[in-house]
Amino acid sequence: MKKFSILAILLLFFTTGCIFFEKEKNAENIDAKKDNRTAYVVINGKTLYTDDFFKFAGVVLKEMNESDFKNQEVKNYLVKNFIEHNLLLQEAQRRNIKVDEKKISAVTESFLSEAGTQDLKVYSGSYDTDAKALSEILREKFMVETLISDMINSNIDIKEDEIKKEYIDNYSQKEPSKKAHIFQIFTTDKQVAEKAMAELTRGLAFNEVAVRYSEGPEKEDGGDLGFIIDTDYPEIFGEAFKLKPGKISDIVKSEYGYHIFLVKEYSRSKKIDYDDVKTQIHFSLYNKEQDKKIEELINELYKNADIKYLTDINLNDASLSVKSGSNR
Repeated sequence: MKKFSILAILLLFFTTGCIFFEKEKNAENIDAKKDNRTAYVVINGKTLYTDDFFKFAGVVLKEMNESDFKNQEVKNYLVKNFIEHNLLLQEAQRRNIKVDEKKISAVTESFLSEAGTQDLKVYSGSYDTDAKALSEILREKFMVETLISDMINSNIDIKEDEIKKEYIDNYSQKEPSKKAHIFQIFTTDKQVAEKAMAELTRGLAFNEVAVRYSEGPEKEDGGDLGFIIDTDYPEIFGEAFKLKPGKISDIVKSEYGYHIFLVKEYSRSKKIDYDDVKTQIHFSLYNKEQDKKIEELINELYKNADIKYLTDINLNDASLSVKSGSNR
C-alpha cells in the first residue's frame, strides 16, 4: 500500500498506537433508513454505509495487491481508522465546530483545476470526484483538524528543560560521523572490472576510467559519490573506508557485482550542537505528546460510544463501491 486518502492520512498521523476497544456489538435488527446502499455500521445512532467506508479508504484500496484484500489484519486496520475518523467527526459536530466555507470552496476549485488533478486523487481516491463530494471530504477533514487543534494542540507546551534533557540523553554523547569522499567504478562483469583496473594501474585518471567502464549512475561524474557515511551505504563500502586518502582499492566483489574504490579524503562532522537540533527535538517531543493526547481522546470516545455493526466489509467489493457516487 503506497498511498492513503487524506482522511486516512490524518487518522494514521494522529492515532498511532491507539487501542481498539472491544465495545462493538453485532446487531441484526436495528432499524436503519431504507436505502439502496448497504448499511454497514451505526455509530451513536448514525448509520454509515459500505460506500462510506470504501470512499474513506479509496486510495489505499486502489494501491493494494490481491493478498492484501484477503488479509484480515489489513481490513481491521482500515476499519479501525474509519471508525476513529467518524468518532472524531461526531465529536467535532457535537462541539458545533465550524469551518471556513470560503476556504473549502477555494481548495475545491484548486483541486478541480487541471493542475490539481493529481492532488485530487490523493484527497479523494479518484480523478473524477465531483465538487460536492470533494467539498464534503474537505469539510470533514477541516472539522477534525480544528477539533484536534482546539482540544489538543493548544494544550501542548514543550518546556525548554524537556528539550535539553532529550538532547543530553540522545544527542550530546553521539560520536561525530566519519565521512569519506569516495569515487567508485562499478560493473557486473568481472572482465570489465579487470580491464578498468589494468588502465588504472597504467596510470589513467580514475574519473576517465569510471566514465568508460562503470555501470553506476555516478559514472557521468567520473564515479564521484561525494562525501558519504559508510553506514548509509551497503556493507561493501566499508572496504573503501579502510583506504588511505588518495589510494585505490583492489577489485572488490559483492552481491551486486565488482567495485573499485578511490578515497580522496576524510572528514569528521563536528559534535552535535544543542542549537542545531533544538527545533528538531521540539518537533519530535511535540508529536509524541500530540499522539499521546489524541490516543487518550479516541480511547475516551470509544469508551462512551455505541457501535453496532450491521454487516461485514468485504474488501473485494472495493472496485465496485469506490466508483459509486457520493450519497453521505
